[in-house]
Amino acid sequence: MASVFLSSILSKTSQVLGSVHRWAASPSSSSDPRSSVLEDLEELERTLKRIQAVLHDAEEREIREEAVKLWLKELKEVAYDAEDVLDEYQYEVLRAQAEGGASRKRKRVEAGDDEEEVSTSLSTIVDVSIPDGMGDRIRKIGKRFDEISEDRKRLRLREEDGERRVRALSPPPSSHMVDESSIYGREHDKQKVIDMLFSEGMGNGFSVIPIVGKGGLGKTTIAQLVYNDSKVKEYFDLTGWVCVSDDFDVPRLTKAIIESITEKSCDLIEISPLQNSLKKMVEGRKLLLILDDVWNEKQSPWECLRIPFVGAQTVVRIIVTCRNDSVAKIMQTVLPYHPGYLSEDESWSLFKHYAFGGRDPEERPHLADVGKQIVEKCSGLPLALKTIGSLLRHEMDEDSWMEVLQSDLWELDKNNETLASLRLSYNRMPAHLKPCFIYCSMFPKDYEFDKDVLVRLWMAQGYIPPRGGKTTEDIGDECFNDLLTRSFFDSFVDDLPGTTFKMHDMIHDLAKSIAGNECYAIVDKQLPGFPDKVRHLSVEGVGALVKSPSPHNLRALRTLLRRKHLLRRKHFGPPSIVIQGPPSIVIQEITQFSLLRCLEFWWENVEIPDLNLGNLKHLRYLRIIAHHIKKLPESVCLLYHLQTLILDCGALAKLPDGLGNLINLRCLNLFSQCIKRLPESVRQLHNLQRLGLIWCEELEELPSGIGSLTNLRHLDTRDTPILRVPDEMEKLRHLDTMGTPFLCLPAGIEKLTNLQRLRGSYKVQGGIGVLEYLVNLHGDLCIAGLGNLVGIEDAKDLGLECKHKLERLHLSWDAGRTDVWIYDGLNLEVFLEENKDVPADEKREEALLECLQPPTNLKELLLAAYGGSKFPEWVGNPLSFASLRKIRIIDCKKIMSLPLYIHDSPGKLDASISKSMLQMVCISGCQQLKSIAGLHNLHSLVELTIKDCPLLQLLSEEGLPSKLQNLHIEGCQQLTSLPGMQNLTSLRELTIKDCPLLQLLSEEGLPSKLQNLHIEGCQQLTSLPGMQNLTSLRRLAIKACPELQIMVEDQLPSMPRYVHISDCPGLVNWCEIQKINCIQISSGNKLTISNTWEKIMHGFDDLTSIKHLHFTNSWRFFAKTYIISKVEELTIWGCTHIPPIHCLPDLTYLRSLVIKDCPGIQVVTDELLPRTLNSLVVDSCEDLRCLQLAQQNRDALKELQIVNCPKLIDCCHLQYGMSDEMWGDSTSDEV
Repeated sequence: MASVFLSSILSKTSQVLGSVHRWAASPSSSSDPRSSVLEDLEELERTLKRIQAVLHDAEEREIREEAVKLWLKELKEVAYDAEDVLDEYQYEVLRAQAEGGASRKRKRVEAGDDEEEVSTSLSTIVDVSIPDGMGDRIRKIGKRFDEISEDRKRLRLREEDGERRVRALSPPPSSHMVDESSIYGREHDKQKVIDMLFSEGMGNGFSVIPIVGKGGLGKTTIAQLVYNDSKVKEYFDLTGWVCVSDDFDVPRLTKAIIESITEKSCDLIEISPLQNSLKKMVEGRKLLLILDDVWNEKQSPWECLRIPFVGAQTVVRIIVTCRNDSVAKIMQTVLPYHPGYLSEDESWSLFKHYAFGGRDPEERPHLADVGKQIVEKCSGLPLALKTIGSLLRHEMDEDSWMEVLQSDLWELDKNNETLASLRLSYNRMPAHLKPCFIYCSMFPKDYEFDKDVLVRLWMAQGYIPPRGGKTTEDIGDECFNDLLTRSFFDSFVDDLPGTTFKMHDMIHDLAKSIAGNECYAIVDKQLPGFPDKVRHLSVEGVGALVKSPSPHNLRALRTLLRRKHLLRRKHFGPPSIVIQGPPSIVIQEITQFSLLRCLEFWWENVEIPDLNLGNLKHLRYLRIIAHHIKKLPESVCLLYHLQTLILDCGALAKLPDGLGNLINLRCLNLFSQCIKRLPESVRQLHNLQRLGLIWCEELEELPSGIGSLTNLRHLDTRDTPILRVPDEMEKLRHLDTMGTPFLCLPAGIEKLTNLQRLRGSYKVQGGIGVLEYLVNLHGDLCIAGLGNLVGIEDAKDLGLECKHKLERLHLSWDAGRTDVWIYDGLNLEVFLEENKDVPADEKREEALLECLQPPTNLKELLLAAYGGSKFPEWVGNPLSFASLRKIRIIDCKKIMSLPLYIHDSPGKLDASISKSMLQMVCISGCQQLKSIAGLHNLHSLVELTIKDCPLLQLLSEEGLPSKLQNLHIEGCQQLTSLPGMQNLTSLRELTIKDCPLLQLLSEEGLPSKLQNLHIEGCQQLTSLPGMQNLTSLRRLAIKACPELQIMVEDQLPSMPRYVHISDCPGLVNWCEIQKINCIQISSGNKLTISNTWEKIMHGFDDLTSIKHLHFTNSWRFFAKTYIISKVEELTIWGCTHIPPIHCLPDLTYLRSLVIKDCPGIQVVTDELLPRTLNSLVVDSCEDLRCLQLAQQNRDALKELQIVNCPKLIDCCHLQYGMSDEMWGDSTSDEV
C-alpha cells in the first residue's frame, strides 16, 4: 500500500518541480528562494525513486517479517508529511489562479467587456508565493527519507523494475448480483429452512429458527434464498430484514424492524412507543423477520426485543444467522440449523463460476487441475472459493495459479481457510487497489456503500492514480468494479433506485486488521481511550469528539465523517448524523483538524454560526447536512482544493457569489427547498463535471451561460419543479395538471457535448433535436408525446442512432404517460404549440418511427401508443437488435403483425449476424395484432408475456425457443392452442388467463420442470394431460375453467406447496383423490369452509346453486377474496393450522357463525366478530384459551354455544348470568 502513497508524492513532487523550474528559468531567479527549494525537491525525487524500486518486495514480505512491516509503517508516516507540504504549495498555486482570474474579471467589467474568460492553466500563473518554512520542512523530510532509504539495504530489499503487472479487470459480470445463478449447493439448505418455517410443530405464535455456522459458510445466503422465495413471500403478510452485527441496541433494532417492514422512515425514538407501534403492526398478521449476523449473548436485551411479538394473535417467524450456538440458545425456539460445507462437486462448480467466467475449464486442462487442488485447500467454504476464484479469473497463466496454490499464506492461517484465502487475494491485489480497500474499514460492518460517494472519497485522499486520458472519476469507477469483480464487495438492490454494496463481515475484518488504528469507527458510544495516529474516522451516533481523551490524537485526521442512523438518501451518498452540543465547541472541533481531506457533518435544531473553514487548506470533499442553515459561510470559497461539495440544506436560500473561486470543483450537489437562483459565478467552474439540483422546489432558473461548463458530464434535476420558462411559454403552465415537476431544457444545453448523464423530466415544444450534439449521452432516455411532434425533421436531428452509449430507450406517442417514465434517466415530453394540432396519420407516424432508429448497442426498448399499422424495417432486424435484451410493445393498437429478429435467409442466420440476445419480450394492448414472426429465432429468450391481444390466434408456427422459462398469456380471446409445449424443456412458470377459446395446451403433456402453473378463465379448456410428470411443481392455481377435467389416474407425483383450485366443478373428484382438502363453497348468502367434502355436503341440501367452489391444500393459503361480503351464514369446520377467521370483520351482514373442530384457534377477540352476529357456536376447539365478547354493542347476539373447549379460561366481559360450574365444564348452553 505504501507504493501508492509514494507514487502520489512523486507525482506531486514532479508537478511542484515543474512550477518551480519556471521560476528558476526566469532572469530574476538567482536570488529567489525557490532556487534552493528546487534543489531540495530534485534530491527528494531521486530518493523517492530509489525507495519505490524496492517497495514491491517489501510489501510481499511485510506479512511475515515484523522489521519490514515497521519499515513500511515509518515510510508511510513520512510520506503523509511530505504530501502535506507539497499540498500546501499546490494550494498557493490554486489560490493565485483564482485571485488572478477574479482580478482579470474586474478589469473586464470596468472596461465594459462581459465576455466569458477561457479557463487559465497552471502554467500561466505569474506569481506564486512559497509558504513560510516550506524549504526547511522539505529538507527535514528529505533527511528522513534518506534514513529510510539506507535501512532498505539492511533489510536486503530486492529492487524490481516497477510493480508487478496485474491484468486490468473487466466490468463486473451480472452474476455478481444476489441471485440464484451464482449460488451453488444451497438448494437443500434453503428447502430445509423453509420446511422448518412451515412445519406443523411450529403452530401459531412466535418461533425463532437460528442458522449457525462459521464466517464465510453461507448463512446469509441461505437466509436470502428463503426470504426471497416466492412461496414464502406469498404466505407472509409482512417481511423484514435487519442486519444486527455486534450492536444489539433494542430501540435501534426495533426502529429498524419497523422501517424494514413498512419501507418507510420511523420518527419514534423511545422504546415504549416503538414497541407499541410494532405490536399493532403485526397484530393478526403473519410476519417473517430475518435478523442477520447476531452476536448478542445476553438474555435481557433479547427478551426486551421480542416483547411486541409474543402474546398476540399472530404468526411470527424469525430467522437468525449467527456464528456460535451460545447466541442461538438465547433466542431459539427450535433446534438450530447448521449448514454444512459444500461438497467437492459443489465447491468446484462455485469456484469455476468465478474463476472461468462461463468458459469451459476443459479448454485449459492444466489450469483445471491446479484449480481442483486450490478448491481442496478451501475446504468447502463458499467465501474462500468465491474470493480465490475471483482473484484468478483474469490470471489465465499456469504460473499465477501455481503461486496461489503454493503460497505459504495457507500455512499462516491453517485453522482459518477463509482468512487465508482472503489474505492471498489481498496480497495479490494490484497496489493501487489496496488503499481503496483498506479505507473501507473506516465504515461500520454491514454499511451500505454508494459507489459514487466512495469513489469521491478515494479521489479526495489521492488514491486514484492517473491513467491515460481517462478522468479520475472513470478510473475510480474501474477501481471499484475491480474490487467488486474480486468479490471484495457484494452488490444488492434494495427498495431505493439503484444498486448499493456491502462488504462481507470477514472481508471487513481483513481490511480492519491491515489498517490497524489508521481507520477507525465509533458507533453509538464513546470509547474510554483513543488510539494514536488515527487518519480516517467515522462517528456514527451521538457524542462529541472533544469529550474523547487526548483530542490531540486526532490532529492527523484526514477523514472525519459524522453521521446519524437515518434512511439513506441515494442522491447524496451515505446516511449522516447529528452533531450535538454547543455550536462553538463543534466548530472548534472541526476547524482544528487542518489536515482534513474529507469532512462530512450533520447539524440539527439550530442555525450554524459563521464557520471559518479557511484553514482547511487540504479539504477536497465537503458535505454539510443542516436543516436550518440559510446561507453558506463565505470561507467555503477559500477551499481551493475542493473537488466535491454536497449541500443537503433544506432552508439554504443563497450560495456565496465567490463560489466560482473553487476552480478545482468537480462535483456540486445541492438540496434546498428555498434557493431560487445559483450565483452567476457558477459558470466559472470550468472543471465541474457533475451538477446535481435535486428537490430544489423554488429554483427558478439556471445561470445564464451554463453552456460554458464544457466539462460537465452529469446534470441531475430530478424532483426539481418548474424552472423559469421563456415568456412565450408561461401560458403553458396549466399543462402540468398532475402536479408532476417539469423543466424546460436549459439554454445552451447543446454546447455540453461531454454530457453523459442528463437526469430529470423536461417539457419540450418540438425541439428534441437540440440533443443532436449530445452524442455521449449514457443510460436511459424516455421521449413521450411523440404524437405532438410537428416536424419529422426534428426527430432526424435527434440522431438516436449515433448515441451508442444509450442502454434503455422508451418511445411513447401519448403525452402525460408516467408509466413509461424512467426515474434514473432523461424524460422528455413533447407538447403542442398553442392553436396547433397534429392530425393522426398512420404514414406520418411510420415515417417518424423510421427516424427514431436506436443505436445498435441498445439493451432495452419500449414502444408505446404507436399509431402506425406497420413497423419500419429496423424493428426486428438482427443488426438493429444485435445487443437488445428486452423489448416491450404496449398499446400499439393498429399493428397487425410484429417482426422479431427477422433475417433474409429462411434457414440459419447468416454467419455475420450474431444470434439474438433478447431475453424478455412483452406485448400488451395490441388490439389488431394477428401474428408474431421470428419468435423461434430468439434463442436467448427466457421470458415472454402477451396480454390483451384479442385477435391473436397463434404464437408461432415454428414453435417457441427451448430456453424459455416464463410464459404469460392473458386476454387473447382468439387463441385456440399452444402446440409444442412439451419442447419447452426449460419452462418454469406458465400463466394462461382469459383465453376463452383455448381448448388444449398440449396433447403430449406439460414440461416436466414446470414449477408454477396458473390457468384461469379458459372456459373451453377440457384437459391437462401429463400432470403425473410435473415432478418439480411447487405452485398450482386453476380458476374458472368449468369444462376442465383431469383423469383420475393422472395424479401429481407430490403435493405442491401451494394449491388453489376454484370454480372448476369437473375437478372435484380429482381434488378429493389428491387430498386437496381445504374447501370453501358458497351459495346465495351461505358459506361453508371445511376439510372434507362430506362436511361440506352436511350443510348443503342442493348444490345446483353453488356460486363458488374453492380448494386449497392448506389453510395457510386461505383465499379471503373468495368470501362474499354479504354472507349471512358461515360455518368453519375441521380447519387445522391457521383457521381463516381473519376475514370475519369484513362480513358486515353475518348473522350466524359456527366454528367447529378447529384446534389452531387460541384466541377469539371481540374485534373479530361482526356486530350483526346473533348466533355464535364454538364447538370442539381444543386449544381455545380466550374468548372476548364485550357486552357493549352486542344487542344482536341471541345465542351463544361453547362446547368441548377444555382449555378455555378467559371469557372477558360476558355478563349473561352463567354460573362458574357451567364455564368449568364447557358444556352446551343457550342464552
